[in-house]
Amino acid sequence: MVLPQVRPHLAQDAVSYRDCLACKDAGTTPKKGANVHVVYDPAIQIHGCPTIMGHGISAQMMAVRVLKFGLKSEMENYDLTREELLVACWWAGLFGPRRLKQALGEWAEVAGAHLWHRCVAIPDPPQAPVSTARD
Repeated sequence: MVLPQVRPHLAQDAVSYRDCLACKDAGTTPKKGANVHVVYDPAIQIHGCPTIMGHGISAQMMAVRVLKFGLKSEMENYDLTREELLVACWWAGLFGPRRLKQALGEWAEVAGAHLWHRCVAIPDPPQAPVSTARD
């Protein structure tokens, strides 16, 4: 099951891709190509966990790893694109467990507009230790 594409609610200080100076400087417009989704697929090994579409890797696990080790490290370790990891972090910041909402929620609100419009000025998620205790 693919999550519906819902336009994310933006923080008051968030900018749209039309106002994004980095995108204007780069002369970019929204990119065309395959969209990245976080999906619930019971046919995947991790039953019931949202995963990155096409990889079978838990979105929550990747968000925790990005917080602990950084975006570039996980891109190399798991052979995922930057956009795939950003979508996993965005999902965790808005829909994940409470500890990830606290760590990524503010970033997810701002990054959501950039992910929606697929612009180039998406800031990296914060890198901070996350407790492994369950909510």
